[in-house]
Amino acid sequence: MRIGIDIHTLGERQTGNETYMRQLVEHLTALPEPSVDYLLYHTRQSPAPEWAARAHRVWPHTPAVRIPVSFPIVLRRDRVHAAHFQYVTPPWCPCPTVVSVHDISYESHPEFFPARTRARMRALVPRAVRSAAAVLTISEFSRRDIAERYRIDPARIVVTPLAAAPVFRPLPAAETESRLDRLGITGPYVLAVGNVQPRKNLVRLLEAFALARQRMDLPHRLVLVGRRAYRGDAILARQDALGLSAHVVTTGFVGDDDLVALYNGADVFAYPSLYEGFGLPILEAMECGAPVITSATTALPEVAGDAAELVDPCSVDDIAAALGRLLTSPGWRETLRARGMLRASEFSWRRVAEETLAVYKQAA
Repeated sequence: MRIGIDIHTLGERQTGNETYMRQLVEHLTALPEPSVDYLLYHTRQSPAPEWAARAHRVWPHTPAVRIPVSFPIVLRRDRVHAAHFQYVTPPWCPCPTVVSVHDISYESHPEFFPARTRARMRALVPRAVRSAAAVLTISEFSRRDIAERYRIDPARIVVTPLAAAPVFRPLPAAETESRLDRLGITGPYVLAVGNVQPRKNLVRLLEAFALARQRMDLPHRLVLVGRRAYRGDAILARQDALGLSAHVVTTGFVGDDDLVALYNGADVFAYPSLYEGFGLPILEAMECGAPVITSATTALPEVAGDAAELVDPCSVDDIAAALGRLLTSPGWRETLRARGMLRASEFSWRRVAEETLAVYKQAA
């Protein structure tokens, strides 16, 4: 059986989408399934060397041509039995399709996206979902959201919860300190990870951090990790208005080797996002032993369980109070650290790969 997988997101720094595809392919190809051949279709980013024998280039990179024209041609040429895409599939395909839709935040929160992105997703994703042999998503929250919004049978949607990659683990203190020194980060800090965009709720986090500092005279800095995305400059400008310029560090995008050290060194990981289909960074933080604050909305409680401080993401006071509780209570931090590591261990990429392979077989 030949399964085609669109891996064009690799190397694109699309954070969640890229992490999902990289880990999925690594674990699929490690499964003992000699009867399945994976064809990995990339565009301009060379895949990992161990995947070279499976890699096939699809031209051009621009999706306006690649998806409706190039993919049907190469899938027919390669006699693929089923093809896996993220969000958008070809309007005509010579084989059954499986489509991953992690969330549909562009539907419920259009203000988080540029007009062109909103229009493209609203035009293309519903058709991809309705025409696919199966839909993959990453939480029960997203399954309900997709089924209700697009009026499809929930039984056609398979939930494969994600997991932290193996790189995310506790590090020896000396190794953490060495890597943080290289990044220029010293002293205690609160960590936030995610693209700088409205959905991540960073303006309220900045305001809550300022409020917590004012109330408790905390020595901590706030470290923001992630590339600037839609309206990112306006978000980061808020730190100046709050008088936080000396107390906030922005790193931009960092690779996993640096990110694991940042998680390990953080006194608290704060993720008060307004909307998430899953929230993988909270599992990454938990695997590294960082106590977590996250939102009591969308898919985040489903992922965090009882292993995090859950807050109202629309309440600056609620976020500030949670920061204060954790930063001034070593005992509570230790409790959440232990709970978090146990919670993260319940998620498995091998399980994701096995369940995804079962979907491929059924589709084919």
